[in-house]
Amino acid sequence: MEQVPQRMTRPRARTFVLALLAGLGVLLLLFPASGIDPQPPVCYSMFGYTVPCDGGLAVVAGAATAGLVGFALWMYDRRPSRRGP
Repeated sequence: MEQVPQRMTRPRARTFVLALLAGLGVLLLLFPASGIDPQPPVCYSMFGYTVPCDGGLAVVAGAATAGLVGFALWMYDRRPSRRGP
């Protein structure tokens, strides 16, 4: 009887690196960098568009993005290969 090799169950280092880069990108895009106008409070990102003034939202969004990207890449690596006859 032929043994079928098992797919990797642990994520590779590439998965961690890409997930962290995606999370860092979202964090940089959403983090308020400057400018708080008092009425109404408006904050700006480092690229000049308005973002929420709470920096915690940027951290949560970055962590969620890193988790989702990491999970998606891990599932992509675990999928069975489809070889034709």
